[in-house]
Amino acid sequence: MKISTFNIQNDSKTYKRKKVDELHSYIEKNKIDVLGLQEVFPKLDKDIKDDLGYDYKVEGKFRFLSRIILRRINEKNPIITPLEVISSKTYHLPSFPSLTKRVLTHVVIKYRNKEISIYNTHLEVYIPSVKIRQLNKIYEIIKDDNRPKVLMGDFNLKNNNNIFNEFVTKLEELDIKRIPLDEKTYKPSKYKREIDHIFISKEFKLKSKNVIKDLVISDHYPVLIDVTFKG
Repeated sequence: MKISTFNIQNDSKTYKRKKVDELHSYIEKNKIDVLGLQEVFPKLDKDIKDDLGYDYKVEGKFRFLSRIILRRINEKNPIITPLEVISSKTYHLPSFPSLTKRVLTHVVIKYRNKEISIYNTHLEVYIPSVKIRQLNKIYEIIKDDNRPKVLMGDFNLKNNNNIFNEFVTKLEELDIKRIPLDEKTYKPSKYKREIDHIFISKEFKLKSKNVIKDLVISDHYPVLIDVTFKG
């Protein structure tokens, strides 16, 4: 099963439809089964749904209810898949005092007759205390989920950050492990440290991992992994 996370960049002021064409090409070329996107604004969301048609489900809700008034800052973290979707839910994460709400999208899919939980998020940028509360909320949501699990997204935390590594340790106690990339995923970064991460639970075996460098439609690089079930 091929899984990807990609912060596609909120460029609503300069957005062109060609972006969707490039995204579609990325999905088809790599035969992606599950794609988690971040920074998807309303116009882009509509164009993605129109372009992918009935072959794919685009699951997840926006941060804010008003798509018109807040259209430039309103975003969603959709999970895109051609697979059967059993359920879909969007959780609002703690955000105060930040004015930018954050969400966690949770979709249960069926793959090879097994139900799998997919989680996708995009965390607070600036305030460490908010990041901690958001990570704690995510942990509380997934810790009692007994399905095979994938957690991914833009965590806005590098893999040498103490806050992030404490979260990694807590997930390891649940047999959920981060996939190390040893590459930057935010293009302007000076160091080879990712802020876009994918975690997989113990039921999965990693076959391959890649940071895709040839897609130029965002200020992030997409992360692509291929997993199979153990045994």
